[in-house]
Amino acid sequence: MATTKTLTDKDVSAVDQAIANAKNRKAAREGSAPAAATTEGSAPAARAPKAPKVPSEPKRPRLTDEQKAARETARNTERAEKKAVRDAARAEKRAAKDSSRQPAHMRKVAKAAEKLGTLNDAAQLIFNEATANLSAAEVATLSLHLQHFNRVKATERALSQSIEAGMSVTIIGGDPRFIGQTGTVFKAQRIRCYVTVAGAKKPVYLFTSDVQPATAAAVASQAAAG
Repeated sequence: MATTKTLTDKDVSAVDQAIANAKNRKAAREGSAPAAATTEGSAPAARAPKAPKVPSEPKRPRLTDEQKAARETARNTERAEKKAVRDAARAEKRAAKDSSRQPAHMRKVAKAAEKLGTLNDAAQLIFNEATANLSAAEVATLSLHLQHFNRVKATERALSQSIEAGMSVTIIGGDPRFIGQTGTVFKAQRIRCYVTVAGAKKPVYLFTSDVQPATAAAVASQAAAG
């Protein structure tokens, strides 16, 4: 009959020591802290206290339908206010730009004025007196009389004077840009002529009544200016 061997306290301590040694060897290989041998009746090693749990943020309560509607209304109001500010800024900028721009019909008038010939001192004085002292109706009537006078004189010149190629002439009618300038007749026809003028890309096309033979003083003055 087999007999059972009873382990003494010494034997238990030896087993515990062997287990502890094995654990220490394993810990040395893995780089962890060695395990302490325990004996019967010794207190187990105290565990490190657990870190306190961080309380989670409370969940936001769900909004009611009324609260959602109020939030949407507030957002719409904010968007409308921002849009109104942007629209006002655009309108102000547009108004400032329009105020600095001349109306279309005034731009046409200014462009037409640029095409007018230059008045000499005597003619400028008469013009200033007429526009300052006469009414609009009187200025209009005077301008019609001046136009008729020019037409009569142009007809008289067309009947009495002869324009030939190579002649020096002074332009007194036609394109306002060339009135007062002296040039040379490039080609002459019965009632039309072509006049070469300094600065013009091509000969100026005129009625023969729009030119008159240039005086020696006018030719000399034009040559000096050129």
